[in-house]
Amino acid sequence: MALLEIDQLNVRYGDHVVVSDLALQLESGEIGCLLGASGCGKTTVLRAVAGFEPAQHGTISLAGRVVSEAGRIVPPEQRHIGMVFQDYALFPHLDVAANVGFGLSTMTKAGRAARVAEMLALVGLGPMAQRFPHELSGGQQQRAALARALAPEPKLLLLDEPFSNLDAELREKLAQDVRAILKTAGTTALLVTHDQHEAFAMADRVGVMQSGQIRQWSTPYDLYHRPVDRFVASFVGEGEWLRAEVDTAGVVLTELGTLSGIRCTEDPEMRQLDVLIRPDDVVLDEAGQQTARVLAKAFRGAEFLYTLILPSGQQLLSLVASHHNHQIGEEVGIRLEVDHLIAFSR
Repeated sequence: MALLEIDQLNVRYGDHVVVSDLALQLESGEIGCLLGASGCGKTTVLRAVAGFEPAQHGTISLAGRVVSEAGRIVPPEQRHIGMVFQDYALFPHLDVAANVGFGLSTMTKAGRAARVAEMLALVGLGPMAQRFPHELSGGQQQRAALARALAPEPKLLLLDEPFSNLDAELREKLAQDVRAILKTAGTTALLVTHDQHEAFAMADRVGVMQSGQIRQWSTPYDLYHRPVDRFVASFVGEGEWLRAEVDTAGVVLTELGTLSGIRCTEDPEMRQLDVLIRPDDVVLDEAGQQTARVLAKAFRGAEFLYTLILPSGQQLLSLVASHHNHQIGEEVGIRLEVDHLIAFSR
């Protein structure tokens, strides 16, 4: 039985439908993520799961118990759900230990102290128990908020854009750290974010959302390599669409030569394709028979992301080690190495 199950959820404000026929399941101990642009409805789903928004249609169940359905909603305080907010919401007048122990009022003093110490050790803040929130870095405040949410042992933990206030370099590292903490605690969690690097670093399953619906609910690997439609393919990762033709023998022909391993969710008899070429599919090769001109370059430390233009005017992206330092306007040899081909009928 899934710990969290959402079935055909609809949420609207007046006549405006924000979430439409949304469905997903999270098993116990699993970390899920709703990924999408601002306004796609992901935070509304999180609020509905928490009990802050009523459902006009469909159901939300926790451990087999229906907590939201049309005309009935279990109050948030009766759902045994923890929440980590975007702004951390730590109490500035309480030290870290008091913040973490705030929701443990029903425990004995000794029990509360032991639980607080356990949570601080889990998130790596043991030596900072007596510090106040303003004395912590942003990452440390996030860990304190996580410890406070985990202390009452919630059935489910919800995280609302938990890393958006942090520097870009810290986000992915902290997402990996939070994932490790949640896995150690065995906590089931659902987060929402617009940042796919955070989603991929933290979640077991990710739902790509658009206009209040989940377009695909799958593993990060499958979202990147096996998208179900053009929207998911374009939203996740980077790449350029390359025109292709399929001959009578099933060989895929492009201006860069032949390709194999077509995977397409549309008509298997299709003959005209658009193929998504990822940056890691395009290899710079001095001996390559095809050439392209460097249109732009972005230095990423260990790598360069090159924007290339073919003689036809078609653009491609290529991600290569940064010791390949080519100049704007330079002609380079290229070849394709495509392991996971993503294609849809034109």
